[in-house]
Amino acid sequence: MRVNDRIMAEKLADCTSDSHSRKIIASTLDKAKSAVELSEELALPMRSIYRYVEELLDLGLLTVEHAGVIDSGGKRMFYRSMVKSITVRYEGDILEVDLIPNEGILGRFMRFWSYMGRP
Repeated sequence: MRVNDRIMAEKLADCTSDSHSRKIIASTLDKAKSAVELSEELALPMRSIYRYVEELLDLGLLTVEHAGVIDSGGKRMFYRSMVKSITVRYEGDILEVDLIPNEGILGRFMRFWSYMGRP
């Protein structure tokens, strides 16, 4: 699926140029994970994980697949990648971003991106 909105394409290209963002996407491709799991797996502080997760959620690259209740009574969110593959291509001043949805959550992905494509 080609991202036709130039501003969104630029945001996606910027976000995915960061190795931590890419690692979070890859880590949550097959299984939803909590921020705690991501922090331990990627050896990043929780504050950083939440910052990356928030950006990925805002861009529609992650979704909250489900929430669980923890012992203290709070909730723990479990995040899942919305994309299986992201291709960023620059040719001159033309930027192209193509996304392949994560087939496990295709319906959510399609609803989000159809909404983002509306004027």
